[in-house]
Amino acid sequence: MAVRPYSETDFQAVCRIYLDAKRDELAFERSDFLITPLDQDAAIRAAFNESAVLVFDSGEILGFSAAFDGQLRALFVHSSARGRGVGAALLNAVLAEAPQGLSLNVARSNAGARRFYEENGFAAVGDIVRQYGGQDVSYLQMRRESM
Repeated sequence: MAVRPYSETDFQAVCRIYLDAKRDELAFERSDFLITPLDQDAAIRAAFNESAVLVFDSGEILGFSAAFDGQLRALFVHSSARGRGVGAALLNAVLAEAPQGLSLNVARSNAGARRFYEENGFAAVGDIVRQYGGQDVSYLQMRRESM
């Protein structure tokens, strides 16, 4: 099992994980969301393509992260692999490459993800509302300074 740089051959696995985890990210919102697959969402795909992407590979891709300019844009773990250290391994690899610290936005309604980031040294620094599928989603802005 290893965290390694993303390769184009990982794209279908990353798309599968994105679809699975994005549903869970927004599961506690008041509205129902139609999740647009990564390969069909031009804006998310563009952000993904300019990011430094890592995958957790255990013979099968179980999760991925995407970071750009000190911001963690994505950290998604397939639901079947949660609680097994995949997210922590990806986060630690991103943090190792973030000498100025790392910021992120996490859906306010996603208590599990918020707790994960808090347990890993992130603190709330603000709020932001973003749109997904034309609907408002409230996000908590979090930051962890470099160690």
